[in-house]
Amino acid sequence: MHFVRRKPSPHPRRPERRIDPGAPAGAVVVFGLAFAAMVPGVLRQSSSLFAAVVALGAAAVAGVLVRRRSQRLARTLAASSAKRKGLERALRERATRDPVTGLANRALLTASLGDLRPGLTVALLDLDGFKEVNDALGHDAGDALLIEVAARLRAALPGADLLARLGDDEFAAVWRTPPGPPVDRVLERLRPAYAVAGRQVHLTGSLGLVTTTDQRTSAELLRDADLALDAAKLGGKDRIVRFDAGLRAAADRHRELAAGLRRALRDGELTLHYQPVVRLADGRITAVEALLRWHPPGGEPIPPAAFIPVAEATGLIVPIGRWVLRRACAEAREWHERDGVAVTVNVAAHQLREPDFADDVRAALAAAGLPPSALVLELTESALVREAEAAARLGPLRADGVRIAIDDFGTGYSSLAYLAHLPVDVLKIDRAFLATAVDTPLMRAILQLAEGLSLQTVAEGVETQAQAAALRALGCDGAQGYLFSRPVPAGAVPPLLRGLELGAARTG
Repeated sequence: MHFVRRKPSPHPRRPERRIDPGAPAGAVVVFGLAFAAMVPGVLRQSSSLFAAVVALGAAAVAGVLVRRRSQRLARTLAASSAKRKGLERALRERATRDPVTGLANRALLTASLGDLRPGLTVALLDLDGFKEVNDALGHDAGDALLIEVAARLRAALPGADLLARLGDDEFAAVWRTPPGPPVDRVLERLRPAYAVAGRQVHLTGSLGLVTTTDQRTSAELLRDADLALDAAKLGGKDRIVRFDAGLRAAADRHRELAAGLRRALRDGELTLHYQPVVRLADGRITAVEALLRWHPPGGEPIPPAAFIPVAEATGLIVPIGRWVLRRACAEAREWHERDGVAVTVNVAAHQLREPDFADDVRAALAAAGLPPSALVLELTESALVREAEAAARLGPLRADGVRIAIDDFGTGYSSLAYLAHLPVDVLKIDRAFLATAVDTPLMRAILQLAEGLSLQTVAEGVETQAQAAALRALGCDGAQGYLFSRPVPAGAVPPLLRGLELGAARTG
């Protein structure tokens, strides 16, 4: 075997590398040192990256939260807006609507009268007797009654452009053009009984009506409607009065009378006259009725028909009635002691409503030294029926011995059935029953019923002997009228008592 020898390379031969056994460890050390040097930078980069990631996540979460919060805020704002609008509607309703009846209120009525075009008509309605019902049965019952009245007005006046409650028991209606016949029938709708708090109550209405003519403002229009309403109330209530220019003069007269009455009560201008009540069986005087008179110094006497309605409308009837009661009891004491004559005093419904009415009566009797049996209190039939709760105050007075009379019977409710339920002792039959014939089926029925109820009967307005004879034949107990005497001052009563007694003795 032959070996071939290589030729030497022309290039110099590199020295052969030899791995130092300690080299790997050194490399590790070097790498470690390098890595250690790099770590802070890497960590810094990682921290920045992490912070960026965290920031992005936080931004995303914040975005979600913001969106959700925005949605909740939007919903809250929407709810708040709806609530606000509802509140605004409620406030508008409160500002323009009566909360009890749902009708318009005075503010809306006034706003609706901004344009006083020709033909615009306003009616003001006042409920007669509402205050008494409200006082007797309570405010809840009063509110229920007002709601029913409002319903009847809606049914009675469907053509009205506006119905309003102005407060308490006053209502109004507005028409842009003159109303038709329904306005004349509205009072009929109010008359049927109302069922309130388990009771049957009665109301009527007084209505004033005005149509634009020369009124320049809504205030003037309402003033004139109010004048017409006052005229309806002063005229006896339960009626309609249409405004005319004469009512303004009447209003001025009303104010003058009211001021004069206050002065008359203060300065002693009022006096009492007395008219006898005669027993038909023997012609003797059994009682005298006290009648109020007013004669201003230096002027003409003012008739009761002119000033009594003013006294009632202004409330002066209460202090005036108290004065009449005291004066009549004081002046009648002598007549009662000498002749056994009773005194009859008229009582207005306003007086009967006073809580201390019975105390006033007892005080007047005590001050005069007059026994209760010598006093007769006269009330109208309508007052006794409408003031049922107040009339209950008469019970203790009757128990004391005071007698109660129905005045002008037949001009109020005209129902004989009421008599059995009223706290009365005397029935005074209105003069209207004597206008034609005395002996009528109705007069017989009244006298028979009164006898069955043990009521004393007195016929008013007797002017002729024929009337007196017919009444005596029918069994009427007493009579009062010009046949026997006109009303006379207190000083003329004793001679009158003696004169009629002598006449009775001559004819007895």
